Amino acid sequence: MNDKPSPINDEDTAPEQELSTRTLFIAGAGFLAMLTALYGFTLAIDIEQLRLIVAGAGLWGPFLYVGIKALTFTFAPLSAGPIQFASGLLFGVIPGTFYSVLGEVVGGTVSVIIARLFGRRIVKTLVGESALSRVDAFYEKYVDDWRSLLAARLLLFSVYDFISYAVGLGKIRYSTYILVSFFGGLIPTYIFVLIGAEAAQNQNVLLIFYAVVALAIAVYIVFRGPLSKLISRLKDSL
Repeated sequence: MNDKPSPINDEDTAPEQELSTRTLFIAGAGFLAMLTALYGFTLAIDIEQLRLIVAGAGLWGPFLYVGIKALTFTFAPLSAGPIQFASGLLFGVIPGTFYSVLGEVVGGTVSVIIARLFGRRIVKTLVGESALSRVDAFYEKYVDDWRSLLAARLLLFSVYDFISYAVGLGKIRYSTYILVSFFGGLIPTYIFVLIGAEAAQNQNVLLIFYAVVALAIAVYIVFRGPLSKLISRLKDSL
C-alpha cells in the first residue's frame, strides 16, 4: 500500500477550507441582506397600519403564517428566513416566536411522515439529489435518540428541515420528534424573531449586526485553522 497520504490530505483540505470561508461570506451577506431589506420595508410602509390589517384578519393571519412556515419546512429549497424575521413585526416577538415554532413543527412532522411512509425516493424528489446526501449524513449522526435530536435542534436549526427528513428515515417516535422540535426550537427561534423585530425598527441595532458579522468573518479568517479543528472535534463528539 502507498504510505504517503500527506500531499493528498493537504490538497483535500484546502478546498474544504475555501468552501467554509466562502460559505461564511455567503451566510453573513444573506443574513445582513434580509435584515437590510426588512429595515427598508419598514421605512417604505406604515408598519402600524400593517399590524392593524394583520390583527383585523383574526385567526386567519396566524393560520396563514403558520401554513407558509410549514411549507418552507416541508419543501426544503424554500427559505423561511425573511418571514421569520418579519413575524416579530407582524405579531409581536412572543406570538411571532410561537407561530414560527408551530409552523416548523407542523412542516417538520409532515416531512417525517412523508419520509417514513414513502422512503428515500420521495425525499429525493422533495429536497433534491444533492441535498439527499445531507439527509443521509444527519441520519447517521443526529437521530439516534432524543438527546442527539435536541442537540441538532439547538445547534443545527438552520438545516433542521433536512434533519426532519432524516428522522423519518429512522425510528424516533413521532411524539419525541414533536416535543423536541417544539421546546428545543423556542430559544433559537425567539432569538431570530427578536433580531428581526429590533433591527427592522432601529438603525443602530442594524449597524451593530453589520459590525458583528464583519468581526465574525475577520476572526474566522485569522483563526481559520484552529477553528476548523475545533469544529471538527465538536462534530465528531456529537
